[in-house]
Amino acid sequence: MAEIILTIVVEVVKCLAPPAYRQISYLRESKYTSILDNLKTEVDNLKSEKVSIEHRVAEAKTKGEAIEENVENWLEGANDVIVKADKFTDDEAIENKRCFKGLIPNLKTRRRLSKEAERQKEAVVKVLDARRFDRISYRTAPEDIRLIPNKDYEPFESRMSTLRSILSALEDRDVNMLGIYGMGGIGKTMLAEEVARKVKSDKLFDQVVFVEVSQNQDIRKIQGVIADKLGLKLHEESDEGRAGSLYEGIKKVKKILIVLDNIWENLNLGSVRIPLGDGCKVLLTARSLNVLSEKMDCRTNFSIGVLNKEEAWNLFKKMAGDYIEGSEFQSVARDVAKGCAGLPVSIVTVARALRNKNIQEWKDALEKLGRPSSSNFKHVQPDAYKAIKLSYDKLVGEELKNIFLLIGYTAIASIDELLMCGMGLSLFQGVNKMEAARNRVHTLVRTLKASCMLLDHISQKKELFSMHDVVRDVAISIASTERNVFTATNEQVDGCREWSDGSAIKHCTSIVIHDIKPNLLPKVLECPQLELLFISDDPCETSPVTIPDNLFKSMIEVRVVNLTYIRSLPPSLGLLSNLRTLSLCRCSLPDISVVGDLKKLEILCLRGSYIKKLPVEVGELTWLKLLDLRDCFALKVIPPNILSKLSHLEELYIASELFDFADWEVEVEGVKNASLEELKHLPNLTSLELHVYDVGTLPRGLLLEKLERYSIHIIRIGDDEDEDEDEGWEYWESTGIWCREFRLELNDKIRLKDSLIVQLQRIEDLELRRLQEQDVDYFRNELVKVGSSHLKRLRMRGSRLALSPAESERQEESANDLQSHEIILEDNVQISNTLFPEKVALPELEKLELVSINVERIWPSQVTVMSCGNQNLTRLILHGCMNLRCLFSSSTVSSFVRLQSIEISKCPVLEELIVVDNQEERKNNIVMFPQLQYLEMSDLEKITSFCTGDLDILEFPSLKELWISACPEFMARYKRTTNILTERVRTRIL
Repeated sequence: MAEIILTIVVEVVKCLAPPAYRQISYLRESKYTSILDNLKTEVDNLKSEKVSIEHRVAEAKTKGEAIEENVENWLEGANDVIVKADKFTDDEAIENKRCFKGLIPNLKTRRRLSKEAERQKEAVVKVLDARRFDRISYRTAPEDIRLIPNKDYEPFESRMSTLRSILSALEDRDVNMLGIYGMGGIGKTMLAEEVARKVKSDKLFDQVVFVEVSQNQDIRKIQGVIADKLGLKLHEESDEGRAGSLYEGIKKVKKILIVLDNIWENLNLGSVRIPLGDGCKVLLTARSLNVLSEKMDCRTNFSIGVLNKEEAWNLFKKMAGDYIEGSEFQSVARDVAKGCAGLPVSIVTVARALRNKNIQEWKDALEKLGRPSSSNFKHVQPDAYKAIKLSYDKLVGEELKNIFLLIGYTAIASIDELLMCGMGLSLFQGVNKMEAARNRVHTLVRTLKASCMLLDHISQKKELFSMHDVVRDVAISIASTERNVFTATNEQVDGCREWSDGSAIKHCTSIVIHDIKPNLLPKVLECPQLELLFISDDPCETSPVTIPDNLFKSMIEVRVVNLTYIRSLPPSLGLLSNLRTLSLCRCSLPDISVVGDLKKLEILCLRGSYIKKLPVEVGELTWLKLLDLRDCFALKVIPPNILSKLSHLEELYIASELFDFADWEVEVEGVKNASLEELKHLPNLTSLELHVYDVGTLPRGLLLEKLERYSIHIIRIGDDEDEDEDEGWEYWESTGIWCREFRLELNDKIRLKDSLIVQLQRIEDLELRRLQEQDVDYFRNELVKVGSSHLKRLRMRGSRLALSPAESERQEESANDLQSHEIILEDNVQISNTLFPEKVALPELEKLELVSINVERIWPSQVTVMSCGNQNLTRLILHGCMNLRCLFSSSTVSSFVRLQSIEISKCPVLEELIVVDNQEERKNNIVMFPQLQYLEMSDLEKITSFCTGDLDILEFPSLKELWISACPEFMARYKRTTNILTERVRTRIL
C-alpha cells in the first residue's frame, strides 16, 4: 500500500513541480533497483576490461618490457573502484530499508542508497572511459655488460695519462670524434671500455653505447645493436626506414657517446645515421692510425703503446700468481715476461697459461717466445661455425693448428694419447725427446684451453681434457676439407659409398673409425698416402671384429696405428716399415710377436690389453722410446734381456691402480722374469712407473736423480697384517699428472734403506707406511742431512699397534738379525720428540698427513718464521698420534699463512691447538690462520681450547666450516668460546 501511495505522490510531483522530480524519484523502489542493477553491470564490464589489460601487461613483462606508468595507475584506480563498488553492493544487501516492522519503506535510507549507487556507477564509467591507451608497455635498454665495473682493469700510469686526455677531449665542445689506435692485443678495447664506464659513472653523458664493428662491417647489425641498447625497436624493413628511426631515436637523447670498437676500414656514419655533433660524440678504436685519420677523418687520436717493464711485470705476476716471485720460477718468469714484450694480451695469455705449471712448461714457453712466429689475421662472419673457424685461423703456428685438428678428428682426450700420436706424426717442431715433447703437449693443450678450443675434463684431472661437440664438428670439417681426413662411426661407414668403393678414402691422410662392426673392413685398404689409422671395435658387440690379413698391405706411409678392443693382429701389420707409433689399448691379444718386424717403431702402447707374456721380439725394437704396459692385469712374464736391449727407451710404464706386474726375478711357467738390474742399461730413461713387491729386487745404484718423472710403489698387495690398515688414512685425489712419486710399505723385515731415501731432496710425493719408531728417527735424520726442497705431499703412517717399551726393546735387540739390505740407525742419532727439527725446512710442502706417528711435536716451539719453511702448507691431517701434545706454537704459527684445512682426530693427549709462548701475545688479538677455511676436531679427549689462556686472541677470518665431535672438555667451554664463530661459520657439533 505504501509503495502505491509513494508512486502516486511521485507522479503528482512530476506534473506539478518537475525540478523536484529527480530528487523525489530516488524514493521509488523501481528507481533504486534500476540504479543498483546498472551499477553491477558497469562493475562487471570494468572487471572484464581490467582482466584483459592485466593479460596484456603480463605478456609484455615476459618480453622484458616495462609497463607504462598511466597503465599501472589505471589498474590501481580500477581496482580501488571495483573494491568500493563490491563492498557497497554487499552492504546494500543487508541494509534495512524498511521501518515500522517492515510495514513502511524507509524512504530516507532508500534515497541515500540510490544516490550512492548512482555516484558509484558514475565512478566506474569514468574509469572505463579512461581505459584507452596508446600502448601498454615499452622496451627498456638492457644494461651493457661492458659498462659494469671491471675488477681486472689495471690502472697503469702509462694508460691513466691517456685516459685523462681522452676524458678531457670528450668535454671539449669542438671535438665530436676521437680515436684510439695501437697494435692488436695492446689494450685498446679495454681502455675504451674504461672510458665508457668513467663517463657513465661521472654522468658526462646521458647514454653510453658500445658497439663492436669488426672487419666485416654489417650496417644493419650496428644499427640493431645501437637500437637495442637505447631501447628502440626498428620495425622498418627498408634500410632508409631503419636508419631514419635510429636517427630520430638518437636525437632524442640530449648527450650520448657511441663507442665503435675495432674499426678496420671506413665506416660511413651517414649510412648508419649517427647524427655526429649536437650532443652526439663518437669514440673509435682501430689498429691503424691511417684508418682513423684518413678513412674516418678523425683528427683527435690517441696512441696506445706497450707497457713499461715494471707495469708488464706487475701484470704478469697478477695473472701468474705472486708465488713466482722469490721462488725457482722467478728467473725464468722474468725472462718469459720480458719475452711478451709489454703486450698485454700476450702477458695475460702466457701468464694465465703458466699459472701453477711446472718449471719445464715455463722453460718451454720461454723457448717458444724466443722463436719468430706468424699470426693469421683472417676474419670471417661471426656466426657459430665461422666464429670457431675464425678462432682456428687465429691459432698461432701450424703446430698448434695440427694438434687442434688431431684432437678433433681422433677424439683423443688425454695428454698421453696426444703425445704418442703427435710424436708418431712428427708434429712437434724441433723436438725429438719424449720429455721435451711432453712439455710441449702440456703447453699446446693449455694454449687451446685458453683459446676456449678445449675444455677441462669433467673429472678435473689435469692429464685429461675434452672438446665441445660443436667445436669438434668444426675441427672434423676443417680436417676433412684441408687435410683429407676421413672419420666416421660404424653407422656412418655402413652403406657409405666412399668407404665401399674406396673412391674417396684412397687419397686420405688419416682414417678414424669408431665402434666398427664385423665385415665392414675391406680386405686391403688402398691408401698409399695414409699416415694415421684409428680403428676401434664396439666393446658391446658380441661378435669381434676380425682384421683382414692384408688390410695393411698398401699403407706404405702410415706412421700411427691405433687399434682398440681388437682380438688379433694380422700378419700384414709387420709390413708397416715407417710405423712410429702403435697403440693397442684394451685388446685381447694372444700373440703380438708380429710387432718385432716394426724396426722403426718408437712408441708401443699395450695399456689395458690382455697379454700374458711380453714376446722376446719386443727386444728387437731398438729405436723404441716409450713402452706402456700399464693395466695389463694378465701379464705374468717379462723374459730377461728384453728391456736391456731397448737402449733408446725414455719412458717405461709397468703399473696400474689395481693390477701390477711385480714378479721381478720370479720364475713363472719355467721362465725366470727379468731383473730390474736391466734398467741400469737404459741410459736415456727419464720416466719410470713400476710396482715392486720385494724391496730386495730394486737394484742399488738405480739413478733416480736422472729421472725427470717417476712413480715407484714398494707395497705388497694382499698383506693382511692390519685389518684396520686404512683407518684414518685418507687417499688424496691424484694431482692428475704424477712427477716424482715414491710409495713404501714396511714390514718386520723391511726398514728404511739408504738407497731409497738419498733421493729425498728430489721427491715430490712421498708415502711411508707401517713405520716403527726407528724408521721415524731415521727419516728425521735424513731430512736433517739431505733435506727435501721439492717435497709437496707427505704421508706417514705408523704401525697400527703402538709398541710397549718392552716390545720396543726387543725390537732393538733383534736389529742385529736384520738382512743386509736393512738400515741400522747410526749411533749419533738422538731420539727426538719433534718430527721436524729446526734444521728441516720443507718450503714446497702443500699437504701433510700423519697417522699413528708418536711424536710430541711436529715442529719445534721456538724457531724463526722463515726457517720454519711451511709457508706453502695448505692441508694438515692428523690421526691417532698418541703422544702429540702441541700442534703449533704462537712463535711459529704465523708461518702457516696458506693453511686452509686442519683435520685432527684420536690424539688423546692433545690439549690445545696453539700454545702461546709469552704473555705479550695474549694482550693483543692475533690472526693466527688468515686463510683457514675448514677445521675438524674429533675424538680429542683432553682438548680444552683452541689456544692457551684467553681464547679471544684467536681469530679465523676466513673460516667457513667448523666440525667438532667427541671433544668433551672443549664442549664444556663451547658456549663461552665459540659463540661468535657460530654466527658466521657453518658449524656441526656432535
